[in-house]
Amino acid sequence: MTAQEKRQAVIAKYDTLIGRNYYSQNLRDYCFKKYKDGNYYSDCSSSICYAYAEAGQSFGILNTAGIYQSGKLTTVDVDITAGIPDVSRLRPGDMLEFAGTDKRRPLKIGHVEMYCGNGIICGHGSGRPSYKQLTAYCKSRYDSWAPGGWRKGLVCVRRYIQDDAAPKPEAPKKSGWYEESGGRKYYLGNTGTPVRNSWYQDSDGKWYWFDGAGMMVHSTWYMYEGDWYYLGADGAMVKGLQASDGKWYYLDQDGKLVKEPVVLTPDQDGALQYPGLAG
Repeated sequence: MTAQEKRQAVIAKYDTLIGRNYYSQNLRDYCFKKYKDGNYYSDCSSSICYAYAEAGQSFGILNTAGIYQSGKLTTVDVDITAGIPDVSRLRPGDMLEFAGTDKRRPLKIGHVEMYCGNGIICGHGSGRPSYKQLTAYCKSRYDSWAPGGWRKGLVCVRRYIQDDAAPKPEAPKKSGWYEESGGRKYYLGNTGTPVRNSWYQDSDGKWYWFDGAGMMVHSTWYMYEGDWYYLGADGAMVKGLQASDGKWYYLDQDGKLVKEPVVLTPDQDGALQYPGLAG
């Protein structure tokens, strides 16, 4: 699953709690299973933790301070202005931690809501779990003061499901002729894969044969589909006369060895000619 798919699975699980669960810290573990009275219960942190667990993304069932302290989560680098976060930095499933009334807790954290996307958050602060408009809710928390004299606004954002790693740029593929140390030559097509067990006609019109390993065959006879061809020292298919082991052979314009008798006739200058011999 992609990070986006995992996040949406968590949001979908939380959606089943909306308007259903009753608020209780003592019965907070009956979030997705019924209590003996037939009802479901949760609080702000358990509703989020259990939604993650039900979606297969559990990081533990923690309280609000535990969400801040857990090494399994990271703090999102987000600007918070007058209690309102920069939503462009948020991802669905991010946990917005707000100050409460207990100064003994880290950052005085006392409440958590979850970002759902599109400027909407969800949470279970009292009553039943509900959706809220992020900006309005964050402003109301920021404008609310604890008895100890501090704002009850947003103090940090925590994240469990990290963004997918950016795909690594594909390495440029080699193409064209490639020669290894030792003189082994290959021809790499546009895909970067060597030509294998096949002919290749280069831009100069010459034909080359590559074996099963992709290596250019050269300086030898080669039989292909019942016909003999001779591949020169440069690997190019030979046409015309070719000396081999002290004997002369004739290969036609397709590079095929001619086995029938060859009659050479002198031209007006005395040079021997045979149809197709030139070139």
